[in-house]
Amino acid sequence: MSDNFIITTTPTVEGWTISRYIGPVVIPAVGGADFIRDWLAGWTDMFGGKSKAYQEVFDKFIRQATSQMINEARQSGANAVVNLSFEFTNVQVTEKKAVIAVILYGTAVVVEKTQPSAQEQVSDA
Repeated sequence: MSDNFIITTTPTVEGWTISRYIGPVVIPAVGGADFIRDWLAGWTDMFGGKSKAYQEVFDKFIRQATSQMINEARQSGANAVVNLSFEFTNVQVTEKKAVIAVILYGTAVVVEKTQPSAQEQVSDA
């Protein structure tokens, strides 16, 4: 949960009831990867291993897109997003230039905390 905002890949939130479906939230994030990063990633691809430079770019895009998704959902009156999904693609624009696209999508909803069951109340005592 981020600042009292719930975001989940599942269709429901355990312990919460969806009281209102607001609608889909789709966030595209597109950005370029520079020539040096692409060149270094090429060496990593050739000799094996992970490309830390690209991992950092993907991490940045995911964090920015998630923050944007939360902001847009909140503006529409939601306090949660369910069914969050991610799609990634790397598009070669020219021989030396690629762009990375991250698309997040989910459903903005309003959730309300459910009352604990009698068994949960006893176990909390």
